[in-house]
Amino acid sequence: FRQSNSPHYALSPSLRCEIAEKCRTLEFQREGVYPFLVIEEVNDLSPTVLSRGCISLDEVEHSESGREPLIVGGRENKRFILALESSDGPWPEIPCTEQTVNMILAAARACQDISKEIRKLIDQACLSTDDGRFVCPGSTPTLFSRLDVTREMDVCEFQATAESLFKATSNMKDDLDTEHIELLVNAMYWDDYKDDDFRRLHYLNLWQSLSESKKKLGHVSNRKLRKDNSVISGSFSLAELTRYRDNIAHFWTGSIDGKYLVEIYRTINELIRRKYIE
Repeated sequence: FRQSNSPHYALSPSLRCEIAEKCRTLEFQREGVYPFLVIEEVNDLSPTVLSRGCISLDEVEHSESGREPLIVGGRENKRFILALESSDGPWPEIPCTEQTVNMILAAARACQDISKEIRKLIDQACLSTDDGRFVCPGSTPTLFSRLDVTREMDVCEFQATAESLFKATSNMKDDLDTEHIELLVNAMYWDDYKDDDFRRLHYLNLWQSLSESKKKLGHVSNRKLRKDNSVISGSFSLAELTRYRDNIAHFWTGSIDGKYLVEIYRTINELIRRKYIE
């Protein structure tokens, strides 16, 4: 990495620290020379102004309890930018290349006749400002961060919101005897994010309920969801949400990407608003 033109290694203290630590650990476990497969992806993203959930911090803080690095590999007198992805704030469009990575790993397996798992030693991602500063994203393929945004309301707004909620629950109650709506309401309930397996199953349940209740909710289309490019709400079309459903169902993807879970919720929420509130 030091001899390469890797922008990630040059930019990220966390990656440099984790690689150094992994090298020290593996030196005691192996003899001889062992190659590692490195898949590094560099994307030129459209410039995005992160107007929410973005803050500049010292890499290391000092308190009465002592030195406290805020990021792995934190350095003295250096700063970094922490960016948290929220459901209602701008975020750069980051290409998903999981299929390409899986293809590379499949080729590695075939060439070496590997039947055991290929262990992932390090998995990191970072962003960069237009002037080359390190940005640590709070949401990565292995970490799902959720921000709850609270909006202040005056008395009139609060009353209008309460009336909308009352109208929605009253109208939905009349349809709960309909099997598909009952399944949808049950699928939308959960008490915590729990583990990745739970989130996978939850996404599948949400998609299935959406598929069966879409006509009842007013989305009438002659196209199947896999070919329906309608964007009900948010950033993803019904076809994109369906393709991700297939990836999860067949385990073609690693840890579930939390933004898809957010987007399918937003899609269902919008259909419910159209059906039962507006």
